[in-house]
Amino acid sequence: MDKKHIRLDDLKKETPFSVPDGYFENLPQLIQSRIPNEVVRKPLIQWSWQRSAGLVAAMSFLLVMVWVTFPERQGSLGQEPLSKVSDASIVSYLEDQNISYYDLSEHQVVQKAFDTDSTVLNYLDGMDEEFLRQQILETGSGSEKI
Repeated sequence: MDKKHIRLDDLKKETPFSVPDGYFENLPQLIQSRIPNEVVRKPLIQWSWQRSAGLVAAMSFLLVMVWVTFPERQGSLGQEPLSKVSDASIVSYLEDQNISYYDLSEHQVVQKAFDTDSTVLNYLDGMDEEFLRQQILETGSGSEKI
């Protein structure tokens, strides 16, 4: 294959295209005449029954999910919710959960319950006196005569 080198200086310097006279002067008027005076804008999203049905289904699904997963509120337990529960049931529950009296005494709710003398006296009422003496002696408060 014979390779022929082309030099730019050897090429003709004429424009192969021709423009009619006054073309660029009349161009803006020509463009304006082709544009309609009223521009009718179409909405970007058009109505369709499939889109409406899909939207209703999605909103229904969302409503059902909120209804199912929304936590229920518990009503008031009343003044004394544990008054009907026997002491033996409470003690057996605490033993099943492996909670000692010392664990309970660390909670602020229990500590506030024993702030008044009447609560302490009601708690101690009916307890074995010998057991109470022994507990006082073991804790180091037994310097006074009981």
